[in-house]
Amino acid sequence: MIRSAAGSIKDVEAIAGLLIEGFHRKFQALKVTESERNSMLRCLAEHMISNHKDNLLIIRDKHIQGVLFIKPQNWKVWEVMGRLFKELRFKTFLKAITFLLALDHSSKYNEIHIDFITVTQLDRGQGIGTKLIELVKSMADDSQHVTLYVSVTNLAAQRLYERLGFQIKKKGTSLVGSNLHGIHEWYFMEWKGAKNNE
Repeated sequence: MIRSAAGSIKDVEAIAGLLIEGFHRKFQALKVTESERNSMLRCLAEHMISNHKDNLLIIRDKHIQGVLFIKPQNWKVWEVMGRLFKELRFKTFLKAITFLLALDHSSKYNEIHIDFITVTQLDRGQGIGTKLIELVKSMADDSQHVTLYVSVTNLAAQRLYERLGFQIKKKGTSLVGSNLHGIHEWYFMEWKGAKNNE
């Protein structure tokens, strides 16, 4: 089991498949076709591999088992918008952009923000998510902290993050988010680094 870089067409397909598997419920509120949803997520996978490969952490053993994406300080939003515009009907394109903006987080200079983490259904319960988060924590220096959002209803994820030293810093609600991706209440969680968490 290793952390590896992504780059091949096979990796694009595998990461897009993981996004589809992990986040299809969040897309149900958009009321787009399965084909359009899959196109959106394939565009995102291509964009991440083409522009933000260093922000992708991948655990694989024969196949990609889990992926974690760290929010880039310089997210090339125009390029991903261009990809989506080429692939989608205009109405679906507008929904996709609104959806992505609703999930966007502006990272501070000393913040490593986990944009998303997903593990294949086949490999869940084997510690893949833990390994991915530990990789991120090992990248942080003493001045940095690691953050993420989690749905209030996702108790399993909350327990995992708390076990790994994350603390709830803020609870929020979003009517817009509830309508766009089905998450009405969320927690903003933070890990402050080894020295600050002792």
